[in-house]
Amino acid sequence: MDSAGNRPGRPEPTQPLIEDLPLSLLDGEPARPRPRRGRSVRLRLLPLLVAVALGAGVLLVVTATRDGDGGASGGDGLVAAGGGGPAPVFATEGNPVVTMALRLPRVTCELPAIGAGEARLRALYEAEIRCLERAWRPVLREAGVPFGPVAVHLGDDPQTECGDLPPPGQATGFYCGEDRTIYLPHTRAVDAFGLDPAAHIATLAHEYGHHVQELSGILDRAGHDLGGHEPGSAGDRELGRRVELQANCFAGLFLASAAGRGSIDRELAVAATEDFANWVDSDTHGSSATQLRWAKTGFAGPTTAACNTWTAPLGEVT
Repeated sequence: MDSAGNRPGRPEPTQPLIEDLPLSLLDGEPARPRPRRGRSVRLRLLPLLVAVALGAGVLLVVTATRDGDGGASGGDGLVAAGGGGPAPVFATEGNPVVTMALRLPRVTCELPAIGAGEARLRALYEAEIRCLERAWRPVLREAGVPFGPVAVHLGDDPQTECGDLPPPGQATGFYCGEDRTIYLPHTRAVDAFGLDPAAHIATLAHEYGHHVQELSGILDRAGHDLGGHEPGSAGDRELGRRVELQANCFAGLFLASAAGRGSIDRELAVAATEDFANWVDSDTHGSSATQLRWAKTGFAGPTTAACNTWTAPLGEVT
């Protein structure tokens, strides 16, 4: 970075793109490594909104169990929905979003230039959200899952349905399933990611992956399953890694669907996918190599079945 905190421009690519190479050839760090950062820390909410952080990082995804009229309750069947319409499926590995092996459509994302001001950053995020919706809405429809929008909040002092935002040293932001909002306070986001569009694009795609998990019922089931593990135990942390790594994979699927069209050219799509190598090793999220591998797995796709972290051997989610 220079004295103003800006990252130098990316060099012209000198090797084939990610989609042209087998994953076995892509295990190294990016050609131009950057300082590693923490990614999302999952908060445990069982059964009330009482959160206990499970590790250090910068982005949070909050899950909560539901019962009664709130939705999910035991088993892997459909959750009853008012009016008899489509409903989320209370399942992880058996969720139709992954078992039906669905392909995201090719989408063209028209994104404004990134800027440090809140209005400029909001414009970028909202444009990417519209593109993410075009990519994921038909997948959810085909899986029989009701679609719902997500909000993005950039205020520096947000009030959320999931509680207060942790201090800046502990978190940059999080996805809250209770109000279906991605919280990325402007100052924290710029401090964490600078003006690197790849980092912002990758982060928002990851957080939207949590929204897909929320809409489909995956987060509800994962929150329910946390009840079978002691906080901080090996099983608890493994479940958290499977949640987070699936969001990485979902982000990779999106980046592949948008690559080479509109504002996300192939170089930027590759850079955003490789950005997942810049996050710290974590026993709640996996090693940096594992985090990158699941993003690349999604990028290679070609379907959502590639992102079933719930059936992956333990060694692939550590």
